[in-house]
Amino acid sequence: MASSGGLATAFNVAIACSAIFGNGLVIFVMTVRRKHFKSFSNRLIRHQSIIDFVSGLVFLLMTGIKQTSLLENLEGNIFGVFLCRFIYSDFFVWGLSSVSTYNLVVISLERFLATCYPVKHRNYCSLFKIKISMCAAWIIGFIYALTFVFLYTVKWNRCIIIYAISRNFVVAMIPYVIIICEYIIPVILMSFSYIKILLVLRHKLDNANANQQDGVFSKAKRNVIMTMLIAGCMFFICWTPVETLRLLLAIGVIVTDQKTFSVKYASDAFTALVMCNMSVNPVVYCFKYEHFRTQLKQLVRSRFGRNRVRPGEESTDGPTLSVPAATRSTVVVT
Repeated sequence: MASSGGLATAFNVAIACSAIFGNGLVIFVMTVRRKHFKSFSNRLIRHQSIIDFVSGLVFLLMTGIKQTSLLENLEGNIFGVFLCRFIYSDFFVWGLSSVSTYNLVVISLERFLATCYPVKHRNYCSLFKIKISMCAAWIIGFIYALTFVFLYTVKWNRCIIIYAISRNFVVAMIPYVIIICEYIIPVILMSFSYIKILLVLRHKLDNANANQQDGVFSKAKRNVIMTMLIAGCMFFICWTPVETLRLLLAIGVIVTDQKTFSVKYASDAFTALVMCNMSVNPVVYCFKYEHFRTQLKQLVRSRFGRNRVRPGEESTDGPTLSVPAATRSTVVVT
């Protein structure tokens, strides 16, 4: 995943910093105003931001390490093997990216259950089970990332891909395993969930009269679903190019020694696009998630507007920290 050139490095640093600051803002708002973000979906959204925040930190650290000479002359000792298999292979970067992906899958499945089977969702979905699903995303992500660890070893003071074990296995099987685990399975699960949600929502609205449509599905729930649907679409946009390139390489349509196509530059560009996925969700929340936007505005007003009192008026700090009654009736998502 190493990028050559100062421009590519600067772009990677910009992506990492945007992920850190953007997701840090989401975490801060949802933590400070946590009593307004108690629902299962909001807890999963905050968890998503925590994952992407850590991903930004790790990606920034890896970008810095790869600008040094630390990985240029590796010794065949334990430290050298560790640097090769865990740093050079981008084990932590791809592991966290997979954790982020599968947390998006968990969000889509939770919304699917809440929309299509609300009774079962109320009876069987609990905070403990949500936490278990969060842990499962971390376990799946890093078990998958172990694929990259076993592909690399130190030889001739360099970190290289292991072809000696079985070249056919490495070339033919590993790319397909990677594509299936980090792309095909998540896309299938998220697509199924959101398509089913939209069909159920449309069916309910079609069968309701004009006076009942507002009560069939609350505005807050629709807003959460559409927000996370956009996040799922952004995942598809950011991940499809690099997975397509990997598939073309695996089936032999593109080979690395072609003079007319620079696989390395394309891979670096597509990988940077994947990393953009960890910084795009806060933008989606700010522009689309009405509940988050409302709480962010109230938080800013309460912090920066508390001492701004007009002549002849008393301070209104108290009300600015609370949610208006009309807002409370629409923003709670279950």
